[in-house]
Amino acid sequence: MEFKAKKYDLILMDIHMPLMDGYEATAIIRGDADIERSKVPIIALTASVALDVQNKIAEAGINDFVSKPFNPEELRGKLEDIAGRK
Repeated sequence: MEFKAKKYDLILMDIHMPLMDGYEATAIIRGDADIERSKVPIIALTASVALDVQNKIAEAGINDFVSKPFNPEELRGKLEDIAGRK
């Protein structure tokens, strides 16, 4: 996976991708042997904000989500929240 090639401060994860969905990709990231890499903050991009999707996002270990099409100010606020936690 590409994420092992570099160190990332944050990942914007699309939930619906063609080869692997965002839940599967997150599980791989969260299971990485490198503790720092496995804890990288992840914000999901999703078209659905139904409660069951929100629960699935949280259960997957995704830190937060933004609905598509996303509002730049909402994304900025979530990025600032995550940056403040470091």
